[in-house]
Amino acid sequence: MLIRVDNLAKHFPILSGFFGRRVAGTVRAVDGVSFTIERGETLALVGESGCGKSTTGRLLTRLIEPTAGTVRFDNIEISELDAAALRAARRRMQLVFQDAGSSFNPRMTVAALIAEPMHLAGASAAECRTRVQELLPLVGLSAEHAERYPHEFSGGQRQRIGIARALALRPDFVVCDEPVSALDVSVQAQVINLLTGLQREFGLTYLFISHDLRVVRHVADRVAVMYLGRIVEIADKAALYKAPQHPYTRALLSAVPAHRPGAARTRTDVVGEVASARAVPPGCRYHTRCPYAMPVCRVDDPELFDLGDGHRSACHLVRPPH
Repeated sequence: MLIRVDNLAKHFPILSGFFGRRVAGTVRAVDGVSFTIERGETLALVGESGCGKSTTGRLLTRLIEPTAGTVRFDNIEISELDAAALRAARRRMQLVFQDAGSSFNPRMTVAALIAEPMHLAGASAAECRTRVQELLPLVGLSAEHAERYPHEFSGGQRQRIGIARALALRPDFVVCDEPVSALDVSVQAQVINLLTGLQREFGLTYLFISHDLRVVRHVADRVAVMYLGRIVEIADKAALYKAPQHPYTRALLSAVPAHRPGAARTRTDVVGEVASARAVPPGCRYHTRCPYAMPVCRVDDPELFDLGDGHRSACHLVRPPH
């Protein structure tokens, strides 16, 4: 096991008043999530926009500090590390962002962008040049691209540069934060194939954040479904796509476009809008939209219940009575 997350939470205060000193409320972006990621595995984290997926990814790499809970990376509790130890640990944890271009300094060449994390880690200029020349062909770029600037590349090429930069320090764990959502479908396939190929070659472990369940079906080993700051279902990919247990998971899967136009489909109706993370409803967070909601759903927030073979769901419909 490479990653273990227990009761992880991140609450952002809402400040008001003339000087912004009064706390008027709290946004519960992530509100008690627990999961593990095995070495060499891809865990996909899926859900609607605003459910806390990206915040979870940043918590795992400690780009933001958690409000509560623990993250253990290779049996090291990262929240307890001082600045020097955290910098050393971060060499083994990297991110690929949704919009690679916005994460680049436009005044830096591709070679400088890829070499930047190596410079910060203390590598020599010669080591950086050698590593850049190794990485460019690995991600489908050529040596002549090294001295160009980000604006000279297409979106797919910029994403390849971002992947090369993430691999510069030879990490073990990579958070892929919606890495293909801004790309054309044909380019998406190329980038996904690149990520899976690199995973096989270097034994990488991925947290793959996405809202596109078609992409997730291709890349993931297991899938965790997130809703309003909580994980409501987690299972092996095949089991989740074949027999989803939570009504929200069923609704997500029913919304995936059919492979063939006119193919028969079963839609799961969802009523209402997503509740605000500032005012999380009591009980099950999904009960305000769930067509199967029962009285108990309005007062009792279910924990993930083990259904066997690692399939867990947080729903009163699948949980046997006490």
